Amino acid sequence: MSKVLTMLMALALIGAVTAHAQDYDVVLKGGRVMDPETSLDAVMNVGIKDGKIAAVTKDELSGKETIDVKGLVVSPGFIDTHQHSLDIADGRLAAQDGTTTHMELEFGRSPVAEAYNIVEKRGGHPINYGFSSSWPMRRAEVMTGFKGEATFEGLTEAFEGWGETVSNPEQEKQILALIQKDLDDGALAIGYPPAYGSGAGLKEAIKLWKKAAANNVPVSVHARYQSMLDPKSSVEAMNEMLGLAASSGAHALVCHIQLLGLSDPYMMLDVIDAGRKAGLRLTTEVYPFGGTAPPISADYLKWENSDERIGFKWNEIRTEKKPHYTFKDKADFQKYQKEHPIEFVQMEYIDESTPEGLAAMRAAVTFPETIPAADGTPIAWKGKPKGADKLGLGSGVDIWPLPKDAGGQPRTTSTHAIILGKWVREQGALTLMQAIANSTYVPARELGPHIPQFNTKGRLQVGMDADITVFDPKTVKANATWDDVAALNDGFHHTLVNGVFILKDGKIVTEVLPGKPIRRSPKGHDE
Repeated sequence: MSKVLTMLMALALIGAVTAHAQDYDVVLKGGRVMDPETSLDAVMNVGIKDGKIAAVTKDELSGKETIDVKGLVVSPGFIDTHQHSLDIADGRLAAQDGTTTHMELEFGRSPVAEAYNIVEKRGGHPINYGFSSSWPMRRAEVMTGFKGEATFEGLTEAFEGWGETVSNPEQEKQILALIQKDLDDGALAIGYPPAYGSGAGLKEAIKLWKKAAANNVPVSVHARYQSMLDPKSSVEAMNEMLGLAASSGAHALVCHIQLLGLSDPYMMLDVIDAGRKAGLRLTTEVYPFGGTAPPISADYLKWENSDERIGFKWNEIRTEKKPHYTFKDKADFQKYQKEHPIEFVQMEYIDESTPEGLAAMRAAVTFPETIPAADGTPIAWKGKPKGADKLGLGSGVDIWPLPKDAGGQPRTTSTHAIILGKWVREQGALTLMQAIANSTYVPARELGPHIPQFNTKGRLQVGMDADITVFDPKTVKANATWDDVAALNDGFHHTLVNGVFILKDGKIVTEVLPGKPIRRSPKGHDE
């Protein structure tokens, strides 16, 4: 009997050990764990179970899969508040840059319910995603009769003529009602880019901002002008934006401050700082590139002296689509602008090879608690299927690695690699903890009061979502350029989204789409 009892006890012990070994789905062993909210910076083990962080400890952990991350930083996944294109290629490029959530907040998508349904029907997204209500698209419905889809292609179609005239009282009422419908359907914010529709009046804008405040959502704003010269300077535009925030009480998410400030950002940044000190809720974004790729129809490219105001040369602007066409002069650009009003162009506005340009970018990148945000637009290649927003795995839009002829812009690919490689390691302008905080805890903290899902993101703590990036701070490096937009970064080893690897051992896992929608609870539904 004693031998039988001993055997049973041994079997029970083996079962207990086996069960313990399977307590965690994934264990990240021996990495430098950094959590900005608590200032944790220590070598720890991280246990992940059911899409959540279940353990952060110095104790040994066992699980179904253990990954040795010794010498690597284990950080909350990066949160990007400014991504225009959300097809599968964009999600994968973002994932290899450490991003676990990106959202289209500046321009938005409308109808917003349709935008979420499109991603759901195609089978999901590589990382978490979300949308604001699109003021341009909703306004285009009323002002021009636009009837396009809630896709990137639909957005570009809406851009022609959407913001050229002031609405009458009936039109204004219709626009605001359509925005409210999006908010009732779970939109994360109101996308408000008057830089592309400066003919719309301020009375409508004030009502729009008050609607945001009444619904407890932020306004993602691309301020009306971007110019170093008065009148219609970036300083003037920023003061207008502060007036809207003050008169409405709404929270402003201020897009790409380096693009607004250009090579002379200092007075504009002082204005933002003064607004913060006065109690206004102003959250700022930056993308660390001296080049940009706007719609050719942008209002700030229609001034006769746009080159002087922004700081570019007409004969250095080129089309975004390949083969690139570089314009001969202003007349050539204006002719093309009239003939191709919904195309995008590429131009340099800050020359970081000069001391003045580097200082201007440094001022934006290091402005307190500024979120790195890619402002990414679609990557194109020969043979890419049309309607990429609506296509899932196996459709041809999910080709990986991307073809050598891929074109577009490099920001989705390497925004965070530039922050970590250039501005932390090389320039020493930010500490590593500051850079991680700006990309994780800051956006989660700022958005949490509006969007409850962010209360469990941007932190590396027990109970938080297992959105995690693992990278080597000594080797992280951006390789993408404007001529090679899909050249992948060095130094990023793993990215997990909701506990699932989308980047593993430096390679994209192509058969999974673990991203979840970030969405306010639609009206009539429980949180």
